[in-house]
Amino acid sequence: MEKSPLDSVFVKGYILVPKALMESRLADRSKVCSEFEAFMLVLCHVNYRDATFDVYGTDELCKRGESFRSMQTWADMFGWSRAKTRRYFEKLEKINVIMLLAHKRTTHIRVINYDLWTGVRKDAYKKDPNYEKEFQEFWDYYHETTQMRKVNIARAKKEWSMLTAEERKLAYKNVDNYYYYLTNTRYCKQAASYLKDKSFLDED
Repeated sequence: MEKSPLDSVFVKGYILVPKALMESRLADRSKVCSEFEAFMLVLCHVNYRDATFDVYGTDELCKRGESFRSMQTWADMFGWSRAKTRRYFEKLEKINVIMLLAHKRTTHIRVINYDLWTGVRKDAYKKDPNYEKEFQEFWDYYHETTQMRKVNIARAKKEWSMLTAEERKLAYKNVDNYYYYLTNTRYCKQAASYLKDKSFLDED
């Protein structure tokens, strides 16, 4: 795994630039963006707070630091081809800057550590004291139910950390439901993939 920019990018502090100014300076669609400019556009266009959007007739929650936009919309914004845009997002995901979340209708991205990118300190939010305990309970219960091998725990912890408290409850609660409705248990997901794909939200 490549080293993440998060390991060193914040050590020199921040320069406070109004979001509206950033958007206005980057709004010229006649030019082709550099990768730096493209990422600044990503930061400007992901949600700064949770919001519900109509995605092809379905109301869906898009959280702080996330975005529902088609790959073509991002490509037009950057002045790039769709293929180049997809490769760029895959590159950002590989170095743990964004996550590409599974979605049937659009491109759903999440900026990892969005609060850090926007100047909110890591310790600004009190960590849930039950976080580690809840993960271990989920980890044990998932493998007890599915009889899968306990592999990729680090990846599973990363995915767990990206969930809200409510999603963590659902992830645990719906393990039985997920496993029961598998048409073929050979295709049962590893715990990390179950969390990343949010399979606990699947309808019966």
